[in-house]
Amino acid sequence: MAIDYESYGSTTWKRESRMAGLESDNCFYFQNEATVRGRLDLDLRQDPPPDLALEIDITSKSLNRFPIYARLGVPELWCYDSGDLKIYLLQNGEYVESENSLVFPTLAIRHLPKLIEQNRADGRRAIRRAVREWVRKSGKGELLS
Repeated sequence: MAIDYESYGSTTWKRESRMAGLESDNCFYFQNEATVRGRLDLDLRQDPPPDLALEIDITSKSLNRFPIYARLGVPELWCYDSGDLKIYLLQNGEYVESENSLVFPTLAIRHLPKLIEQNRADGRRAIRRAVREWVRKSGKGELLS
């Protein structure tokens, strides 16, 4: 099973009515992919926020950005820091750490950093192949084709 998605990379997101804005390291639409497919004119006053945002905490920590993500309404955050991946879900206006992803509820997402590190020297294509194989072995079909 392939999952359609849109990646908006490090887009700057703003919601003026809530006085919130930031630039994620990467963000994705899954549930709302069809709504935003191919668009470059997203406006959070009328369009949904990304379903998932990724923060890579190499030079600075993203915890102080959580309230901004919450005001933007991003339902899920992944924070990667020094080989550790944490999943946070928006609940009642605050992020709570979770063992499972809303987007990929049946996958052990926290295994991804190890898989990526094992294949980093072989490049992005090798990483993508390794992730797809891992998903297939998990019995879930193909991820992010």
